[in-house]
Amino acid sequence: MKTNSLYIHREIAGESLLIPVGEATKKLNGMIQLNEVATFIWKKIDTASSIEEIVSLVCKEFEVEQERARTDVLALCKELYERDLISEVPEFE
Repeated sequence: MKTNSLYIHREIAGESLLIPVGEATKKLNGMIQLNEVATFIWKKIDTASSIEEIVSLVCKEFEVEQERARTDVLALCKELYERDLISEVPEFE
C-alpha cells in the first residue's frame, strides 16, 4: 500500500489533518481531519505489508478485538482508496 504524495499529513493545533497539495487541490478544496485511530492507520500505510498487518498493529495499540479492528481498518482503507488518497491495495484492486 502507498499513500498519495499529493496529500500531506500535519498536526496543527492538536488536530491531525491531511492537506491536499498540487493537483490534489483541484479534487479537494479543504482538509481531511483524522481521529486518533485513522491517524495511526495513515502513518502505517507506507510501511505495512498488508491490511492484515495494520489490523494487528491496531489491535496491539488500541487493545481492540481483531474483528472490530479489521472492520474499521478495511472501512477506512476502502474510503481512502476510493478517494485516491492511497493506492496499491491488493484487497481492492
